[in-house]
Amino acid sequence: MRHKIRIVVILLTLAALAAPLTAHAAVVGRFTQVMGQVDLLKQGKIPALAAKVQDGVEPGDVIRTKTKAKAQLTMVDDSIITLAPESRLAIADYQYNPARQERRAVLRFFRGMMQTVVTRIIKTEEPDFIIETHTATIGVRGSNPYFLLMPSFTSVYLPLGLLEVSSNNPQIPYQVMLRDMQFTQIPLGKQPFLPQALTPAMLQMLEQMMTTGITPGMLWTGPPSGGTGTAGGQFPLRLPVSPDQMIIQQTIPPLLVPKQQTPPPPPVQPGPSHSYP
Repeated sequence: MRHKIRIVVILLTLAALAAPLTAHAAVVGRFTQVMGQVDLLKQGKIPALAAKVQDGVEPGDVIRTKTKAKAQLTMVDDSIITLAPESRLAIADYQYNPARQERRAVLRFFRGMMQTVVTRIIKTEEPDFIIETHTATIGVRGSNPYFLLMPSFTSVYLPLGLLEVSSNNPQIPYQVMLRDMQFTQIPLGKQPFLPQALTPAMLQMLEQMMTTGITPGMLWTGPPSGGTGTAGGQFPLRLPVSPDQMIIQQTIPPLLVPKQQTPPPPPVQPGPSHSYP
């Protein structure tokens, strides 16, 4: 009898240990579009598998698209993630409980260009759908933003919705709120730039780049600045071919420190008078 009880205890213990692993390894999304060479690295490890439509992805998996390749994922909460050519993304965490209206999604975006479409809006104090890049942390609240990575900055473009954008440096607490048809950029180790207007021409270029990938030498020109853009009333962005990006952008004005008043020099005291015979 004791032997049977011991076996049952061992089995229950093994089941308890295995349960979290099974939950963590659950499929949280599937490929719904694969064009060209798309690699799936299970738990981020090689060898890479050739991704196919309806293949599942789990937390810890890494997806990378090669030249002229494109991938689209539909997640368990119906969010859609699209990767442009030469992009790389990790599913860091993805939990969704529709019965309790709870979600925690964390995507780590390493390279290239990506669009997310998040339609389910869950009312929480803090964003429950997070994008992390090498320069920024972005909280997505029911929107369809584009993300573009370059060596020393992240660009975020929002056609519709609401985003919370901040530096990934905890020493830089400044946050920018993006709304419909706005964009910003987050340089490495600096606070986000002021939101700028996203024009239809820029949006068309973004949609094209989702198929072609990032092309060096592209030039976008924005609307008149109205006092918040660059000199001449335009907002150009040239995609660089090197880490020395060529960006002309309005930065957050620094706080003006009042100059210290220099005290006036003391008046010259008259010397002692002398009398001569």
